[in-house]
Amino acid sequence: MKQLHLITPEFPPALGGVSEHSRVLAEAAADRGLDVHVWSGGGAASGRIHLHATLGAFGADDLAETDRRLDAFPAPRSIVLQWVPHGFGRRGMNLGFARWIARRAAAGDLVDVMVHEPFADFIGGSWIQPVRAVVQRAMTRAVVGSARRVWLSIPGWEARLLPMMRPHVTPRVLPVPGTIPVDRDAASVAAVRDRLLGGSRWLVGYFGAGSPYVESALERVLSDFGVRRPDVRLVLIGRGTTELAARLGAASITATGSLDARALSHHLQACDALLQPYVDGVSGRRTTTVSALEHAVPVATTFGRLSEPFWRETPAVETVAADAPRLLAAAVERLLTPDRNAAARSAALTLYVARFDPRVVFEPLLSGRCAS
Repeated sequence: MKQLHLITPEFPPALGGVSEHSRVLAEAAADRGLDVHVWSGGGAASGRIHLHATLGAFGADDLAETDRRLDAFPAPRSIVLQWVPHGFGRRGMNLGFARWIARRAAAGDLVDVMVHEPFADFIGGSWIQPVRAVVQRAMTRAVVGSARRVWLSIPGWEARLLPMMRPHVTPRVLPVPGTIPVDRDAASVAAVRDRLLGGSRWLVGYFGAGSPYVESALERVLSDFGVRRPDVRLVLIGRGTTELAARLGAASITATGSLDARALSHHLQACDALLQPYVDGVSGRRTTTVSALEHAVPVATTFGRLSEPFWRETPAVETVAADAPRLLAAAVERLLTPDRNAAARSAALTLYVARFDPRVVFEPLLSGRCAS
């Protein structure tokens, strides 16, 4: 049986986007009949997937132990690395880990790198940010410079990475699929919707934990709707939303707090639309929007420097410029007219199946040569 080795900074039950992406990728590989081995610092085995929690804190001893165990598998080993440089310990500056990946590639392993984020910017909220930015560039250069193939979550990373890659390697985009399985329990969805609406007609959700940019955008929408749209109710969905609601301080919103995957699915399906502002624009790596599409929910969002053109071309999404979030209330309203909402729901699912379904997303990656 062909084998695939997935190296990731996190794996369920750990929470996080990379953790869930790793689960979906591992399951897609197992569905294709591959013998899947996940190497991480922790997690739990899941059915057909073998978990090796040998990477610990990603230190030298952990890497040596992982070397020993990986080398027990037939060569050449096919490795997929989930690359988020801040995920491998050492405060996001683990150059030793990046060099370890490069050494394994030089020794004959077939390394594919899935770049979720390339490296930190020089300007940030900490005095150490410029140092971290320099170290992460060296880490990423070591990793992608040794890769057989490089995959990008969005096209926006290409310009940053091309100077670091070998001339014969051409990066390809591999969008992030939805990570919340759709649970089609109509009765549960209806019960959630009735409870959240409280007599209103339309239910609009926000899925995420917020940021200063998001909070400013939500405050503006709440202000606009409070005056003109008493028939609209806003629900904040997921981990961190209780705190977000407290910061917003509006009586007209409901927050769910952390939910399990099944309850998340029910809450998403209960919404008529989602409102998802992003300071750098919607993109194929934004799982909050991708999960909405998977649940046939249209989205009002922002278009910015990292956005792909197709977001402006689909009736599933209403976009406004990322530097004009004041226009989001009108974008939401356009999605709430009955005919438009029905068409947008259908378009959302169509877009998801065409671009973000795991069977579509992972086909280029998994159809490549894997070790026997």
